[in-house]
Amino acid sequence: MAKKRDSMPHKNQIIPILVFYLLITALSAWRVWHAASQFLPGLVLPWYAAGCCVLSLSLPLGYLLPKTRIAKGFEIIGNYWYSLQFMLVFAALFEWLVDVVVVCLLRLPLQKQMSVFSLVIFVVAAAGFLYGAVHTRKIKIREYDCPVAKPLPTGETLRIVHLSDIHLSSINDLHTVQKIVSKVNALSAEYICITGDMFTETTHEVFEMAAISAAFRDLKSKYGVYACLGNHDAGEDLPEMKRFFQESGITLLEDESVVQEGVFLLGRTDMTPGGDTGHNRPSVAACLKDASPNQLIVVMDHQPGDIENCAKAGTDILLSGHTHGGQFFPLNRLIHRVFPHYCGCKKFGEMYSIVSPGTSPIPYIRAIGDSEIIVVNVQSQARG
Repeated sequence: MAKKRDSMPHKNQIIPILVFYLLITALSAWRVWHAASQFLPGLVLPWYAAGCCVLSLSLPLGYLLPKTRIAKGFEIIGNYWYSLQFMLVFAALFEWLVDVVVVCLLRLPLQKQMSVFSLVIFVVAAAGFLYGAVHTRKIKIREYDCPVAKPLPTGETLRIVHLSDIHLSSINDLHTVQKIVSKVNALSAEYICITGDMFTETTHEVFEMAAISAAFRDLKSKYGVYACLGNHDAGEDLPEMKRFFQESGITLLEDESVVQEGVFLLGRTDMTPGGDTGHNRPSVAACLKDASPNQLIVVMDHQPGDIENCAKAGTDILLSGHTHGGQFFPLNRLIHRVFPHYCGCKKFGEMYSIVSPGTSPIPYIRAIGDSEIIVVNVQSQARG
């Protein structure tokens, strides 16, 4: 018997999501039609529009149906269609702007050349989508060596595995989690740290919740698996999300810390949970008031927006995610303006800031960078 959805998006979420979805779909569909119709005279507008509508409806239809393989299939098609629209809309905005300037403002007689230009723009965008959809599924291991002048519980090296932005869904499903767990367990971690966005606002798109929870319980590390919440781990389903962490054997830290054999690990609440820019969380200095200068201080904070304060407070290792490494142009340039350090490892004073590009992010395309599991090799240079 088909299982009913455990949760559905709240009406306050549905309206802005649908409006945004319809706007980007309409804009990209219009501009692609404008370009393709110049070279495909046999392309019939009603059939083209009907095809776009059917593909656009697959995602909301998958949301509304009971949890079955059919619903999951609709959501997979819809999620990839939405990801394609997300990429095409940037191409459409650029193509439309150039078309307006050249044809309408400058009135240059370049109609044929503009038609070719428009077609090339969308072909490149579509090719980028196809590459990105395949490339984002390939999860790579990246290692950073971080020497510190503090003693470590394991001797000369402490190995931390850093995951972020898993975004469980119809695509980032049980198979994806099993692949992540298998890769992580081969890394012999002392700590496993998950820096937010396990979900995306709701749990309704996660079809194998119990099996995924069981898969996470198979994660192996010496001192445990820890997580902080991301901006998407919020909303009406937050209690269910928290139960998932508990049932998965993951210790969730919300402006809380644990201390084990000389390591002080802090997990922060997100800066803007669910888009709430008025969220008031304690300062990192207040959260670290009980930490000893001799302890290795590791902070998990989903967004890399509090780097300077973390460094001033005495943090040794700051683990973040959120940015997805940009994923594709021009999104990477926009993200870089918001978060100057948006990917990789960079030193701020005595602190290492490590920003993950995401382990399995959304949208489901990555034309820039890699989906990563990060290994942080903390090396003691303390002189005894």
